Amino acid sequence: RTRRNDGRASVRHNKRDTQYENRCQRFVEVAQELFLERGFAGASVNEVVRRAGGSLATLYAEFGTKDDLFEAVMKRRAAMMFADIINSKFQAPDMSTELLQLAQRLQTHMLSDDALALHRLVVHEGPKFPSVRKALLINGLKGFLQRLGEYFAALEECGRMEIDDPSVAADLFVTLVQGQLRTIAACGDAHRLTRRLRESHVKRAVEVFLRIYPTSTEKRKQT
Repeated sequence: RTRRNDGRASVRHNKRDTQYENRCQRFVEVAQELFLERGFAGASVNEVVRRAGGSLATLYAEFGTKDDLFEAVMKRRAAMMFADIINSKFQAPDMSTELLQLAQRLQTHMLSDDALALHRLVVHEGPKFPSVRKALLINGLKGFLQRLGEYFAALEECGRMEIDDPSVAADLFVTLVQGQLRTIAACGDAHRLTRRLRESHVKRAVEVFLRIYPTSTEKRKQT
């Protein structure tokens, strides 16, 4: 009887843990919607709880402050962004094609409505709220660049590319893909970014990147 009771208690405990995790995830999802809708200053944790359900005590117990909640949003976005972009590692027939696919997915994310809204939020409110700057630059951008650097390190390790510093390569790749397109779109001129222009831009970005970091095949040809 004791063992059966212990088993039931364990099931109840695991169920509570799952419910708690789901509730916290829901807080982050709703917080992201609210931040993008109202900005950092205009969003409130009370509204997050009202929309997500649960209690203010649970939100504060997990995240502490609105600043911490925004940080959690940025961490989640960085993780999801990386998962969406690096979703077919080492499956392209050649390195140029793989990098082009990677660049296209990265560009699509950068020019999405949510990403542009977040970019505008940080540019507008970052100077007033240090926590907003920190959340984007440390937990968002830095986190993504670190994981992208790991991807390039793996390419170098398996002999597909010649990359001396994967972290520098990651930063350069993002810079080349972004170019001026995100600024143009964030300023409200997204209609100028035709499909042909976007495709041409990522193609040039990959070509430039490969001149700096040639594939192992190209390196052998040069020697």
